Amino acid sequence: MARVKFVFLLLLGILSFVAAAKTLSVESRWQTTPIQVDGDIGDWMAPLFHSEKSVQVDYAFCNDADNLHLIFIFKEQKYLSSLARTGLTIWFNDQGKKKKNLGLRFEKKTLASAELIAVMEKKSGPLTEEKKKEMLAKPAYIINQFMAVDGDNNDQTDMIFKQGSLPEFTSLAASGRLAFEFRIPVTPLNGLNLAPGKTVTVGFDWGGTTKEMRRQLLQRGGYDGEGGGGLPEAPDLDPEGMGQRDSGGLPSQRGPKHHIFWCQLTLAAESK
Repeated sequence: MARVKFVFLLLLGILSFVAAAKTLSVESRWQTTPIQVDGDIGDWMAPLFHSEKSVQVDYAFCNDADNLHLIFIFKEQKYLSSLARTGLTIWFNDQGKKKKNLGLRFEKKTLASAELIAVMEKKSGPLTEEKKKEMLAKPAYIINQFMAVDGDNNDQTDMIFKQGSLPEFTSLAASGRLAFEFRIPVTPLNGLNLAPGKTVTVGFDWGGTTKEMRRQLLQRGGYDGEGGGGLPEAPDLDPEGMGQRDSGGLPSQRGPKHHIFWCQLTLAAESK
């Protein structure tokens, strides 16, 4: 009898674990009116939202024939971790697996004026001398940027976005919450393989330590990859609403916590 009871409890535990590990299925809503990518949740209806309680995040999707829109809201500052340094990566897997094959990394960067001019000229061609002079009057700029990456974090942007429009995002901090809003092109012209009516596995990935952060910590002699003090998980939001301000240097020992969760997304088919 004791053996039967043990086996029953073991099976119950396994079934409970499988149920807990099940990927949440979510549906995108067909969008009939334009959405401004401004971080304002007023464009989004409450019933659309799904919650990931482990990190206190609400999120929702909608799409039309050309774009997938996503809003992603942090409700608790402590779960930002090192978001301002790592950015937020959104993974897409059309094989139904929770595997990092292809993702879009969105982040804010501070660039010196000369750096930004170089980036703009590489992307769109030479700027006029008058425009350069105007830009150089300001020492630095905060810009939103994205990069397509593979599972090894290699830059795949030029390969994935050979043609067509590019993704964009913005962020807005209000009422103790931080909202990110994204527009991701849905077109055969890029390599994301997204389309109305299609189901894909989507992962949200942020925090932890970057190679540059680990290098700085090692130089200070404080990073051991184990337990310890670590970078603060609840730094102040910066004035731009992106994430964090440094508090005067990198703390010693352990880095900030890495967060990732997945959902099964079905894009809406065109409304008739």
